[in-house]
Amino acid sequence: MLERLLSRWRGVALTLFTVVATVWLSMTGGLSLYIHPRYFVFTSIMAVIGGVLAIAAIAVTPGREDHDHGHDHDHSHESDALGTSTTRRSNRRPRLGARQRIAVIASTTVTLVVVATAFVALIIAPPVTLSSAAVENRSLNANAQTVDSPISEGETLRGRDTSSFTVKDWAAMLRQGDGEQQVLGERAKLVGFVTEDPDSPDAFILARFVVNCCAIDAAPVGVAVHQPGWQGSYPVDSWVEVDGAFVTNPSASSAERVALMPTTITAIDQPNDPYVY
Repeated sequence: MLERLLSRWRGVALTLFTVVATVWLSMTGGLSLYIHPRYFVFTSIMAVIGGVLAIAAIAVTPGREDHDHGHDHDHSHESDALGTSTTRRSNRRPRLGARQRIAVIASTTVTLVVVATAFVALIIAPPVTLSSAAVENRSLNANAQTVDSPISEGETLRGRDTSSFTVKDWAAMLRQGDGEQQVLGERAKLVGFVTEDPDSPDAFILARFVVNCCAIDAAPVGVAVHQPGWQGSYPVDSWVEVDGAFVTNPSASSAERVALMPTTITAIDQPNDPYVY
């Protein structure tokens, strides 16, 4: 009986777990590691609706025993007429039942493993954010030109308060119009994670991921930081805060023509919200 119930409701159980995990992540703030904040309310509402529908499915779905009873009743007279043929068929039922039980047990085991794995990954294990490995698989600053610039076309940075600018804003400036010339000499205090500059050993890229919808479509953006010997102090994927000024990149081998010349580099913990939007 238990195996039959588990087999019948494994889909409902997976749905309910997904609902609980989504609501839990929403309440604890972990949902920001997966989707853009503007979708939080929509996702939470849809999760609750999914939970209600899953519970309704449990309440209204007929039992298997009722179906089996009706099926046997409809064919009782036919079985009597067939005589010995029915006897041979009934002799095969235990063997078929054993196969069904094995299939149910196997299916139930797989379901429990999937649920347990998802539970550990989503609830117990600390969430893992996108890192330099993802940067290598996605072109750095490929979408920087499509990111909204912090200033309108024709405006300049002169006299502008840039203290709120993020890595995304500076990366967008550097790739729009005469942005490079405007950025030179400007000071910035930026937070990001360390990833290698593939063209220059004397610089690293201070990177962040821009999320437009969810983590799947996250695009890496970054600015070069000129710091020879950085490898010994700042491991790849570590988070740092860099305070400095933008200059013409001293490294001729780097593809980044403008780099942040740091005054200070401070190792920090990963921010609660590691993505930018």
